[in-house]
Amino acid sequence: MKIPKWIRELDCFSSIKSCLILEGNIYDEYPFYDSEMNNCDDFCDLNQYIYEFYSKRGYRICFFDIINGFYNRQKQSEVVDVFDSMADLIGDDDFLQQFKEYRENCEMTRADGQISNNIAVDALKSTEIIKDTIIENRVPTLFCVNFASRVLAEPTHMAEQERAIFTNLLYAIMNAKSNYCDDGIVRQNMLILIADKINDIPTWFYIDNPYVKNIIIALPDKHIRAAYIEYYREKFIDEINNSDEVIKQFIDMTEGMRILDLRGIRELKIQQHFDYKHLKDVVSLYKYGIKENPWDEIEREKLENNNIKERVKGQDVAVDKSIAIIKRAKTGFSGLQHSSTSKPKGILFFAGPTGTGKTELAKAIAELLFGDESACRRFDMSEYSESHAAQKLFGAPPGYVGYEAGGQLTNTIREHPFSLLLFDEVEKASPTIWDKFLQILEDGRMTDGQGNTVYFSECLIVFTSNLGIYKDVAGVKKRVVDIDMPYEKVNEIVTKGIQEYFLDRGKPEVLNRIGKNLIVFNFIQPEAAKQILEAQLKKICTTIYQTKNIRIEFADENVKTKLYDKVLMNLEEGGRGVGNVVEEYFTTPLSTFVFDNKVKQNQIIVIEDITGLDKISNDSEIVIPKIIARCM
Repeated sequence: MKIPKWIRELDCFSSIKSCLILEGNIYDEYPFYDSEMNNCDDFCDLNQYIYEFYSKRGYRICFFDIINGFYNRQKQSEVVDVFDSMADLIGDDDFLQQFKEYRENCEMTRADGQISNNIAVDALKSTEIIKDTIIENRVPTLFCVNFASRVLAEPTHMAEQERAIFTNLLYAIMNAKSNYCDDGIVRQNMLILIADKINDIPTWFYIDNPYVKNIIIALPDKHIRAAYIEYYREKFIDEINNSDEVIKQFIDMTEGMRILDLRGIRELKIQQHFDYKHLKDVVSLYKYGIKENPWDEIEREKLENNNIKERVKGQDVAVDKSIAIIKRAKTGFSGLQHSSTSKPKGILFFAGPTGTGKTELAKAIAELLFGDESACRRFDMSEYSESHAAQKLFGAPPGYVGYEAGGQLTNTIREHPFSLLLFDEVEKASPTIWDKFLQILEDGRMTDGQGNTVYFSECLIVFTSNLGIYKDVAGVKKRVVDIDMPYEKVNEIVTKGIQEYFLDRGKPEVLNRIGKNLIVFNFIQPEAAKQILEAQLKKICTTIYQTKNIRIEFADENVKTKLYDKVLMNLEEGGRGVGNVVEEYFTTPLSTFVFDNKVKQNQIIVIEDITGLDKISNDSEIVIPKIIARCM
């Protein structure tokens, strides 16, 4: 079995450094190996591991934290061994009295069966005791300080007493006494600090300090998770009947999780009476805290009889391809060819001319899947164009502005794990963000600036982009596709443009993650533009009637025809061009008519014509469209 890196570093540097700082995954259980370091004998917490590890090397171990003082819950008498020879040197009456009581209590059990196993001392006095003991004690001694992250309120702005605390510890490790252990090996008295993050410790204590080694405890890899599952096979997965394939799948599903998480899943499985066939469900329940999965509630008929083509007009190819990918996600077939089972439910990359319905299709899909358009969580990537933009999405690291707030993306997915994430105009994002996206697309998880892991495995991710539409020619953007091109040609040029973009920036892995999920939208064609126009006019008239109780009617189709002719002159602007025409030549003059004529509720406006559609503005005359109508 491969021994975790942090354990190998612990073994290596314990004979070299007088201070070790353990950070990272410190609140977990860890594999404890046999004397040959070949097999896992048990799993234990970090204090137990440190005790077992250093006891075998001849150390007397004393733990300390600012709540409990000095203690050793594994072997209480070792605190006596550590302080017995030091008691007179410490010279503190209160401490001596507590130490006397502690020593007595270590020799007898109280009536309630509990043993007093701590000596409470304030933080500053405690570090003075630690300093004196590490420097003077002739018994090989190790102090392990738990909750070192909680000693300081703000590492960069320390109070005088806080500075004195770490100065004591610094002096101690610089002058640590060397002693002979029982095995005849000379070992230094040592200090171990256990902290959430290295940033919780003042930088002057550990940076460029030859006495200090920082050791990061990583999340358990698949080998450690496999060892845990194997160790608890009978209790944990007794129904599996030694199915190695199911175990392998379970190991993949728990990527990025702690051993304590596995224990929680084990207990949840037993509590909820899940069998081995539904391990994915119990993992999902543990991650998201809900039993109901919206993906399971999507009805087959809902997907088959969707009305998205009515909402996103003129993009039948894009809609059909998107629905096919959604069906793949619904059936759980997404990413079966990959080793990781925690990838997002699906990935869609919408590309093509502006105003063709890319964002609208994303919203329509969100409503189809989750019953509400608001399930589409949109991020305008033009807001993340700066080099530090990744911090806004994923959270700033400790010590930086915005650390407490977390990341906009990670906060969103933590609150709404079942969502459609829309990253609009991704080509405008900082290149550094793609490195983060790659992790999400590959592993389906992300660790934010605060060290919290969030999961994207139940999300549908949609990127939109205008890549491939324009090309830089001598520093000038030139459009390389036009509305007269057949769709096949547009698709070819846009696809090639996207490929060149990522290859030129050294991100070929992005193309690999997107794969065949690239969907190119076509220009809005005349018939689709007419449908969009009709839909927008209908929506405007309906809204006015519902909110103002004013009915809008057209005397004949002549007005709509004029608007349509104007739309045809702006087809390259897509659906937005249709909306701009409607606003300029219909909505604005209509509102002017209502205002000027003091139109009241329960009236009918019959629109007979709109003037100014065929006139061209010039320097001498500005033409303002005007509605010719009558009230009834």
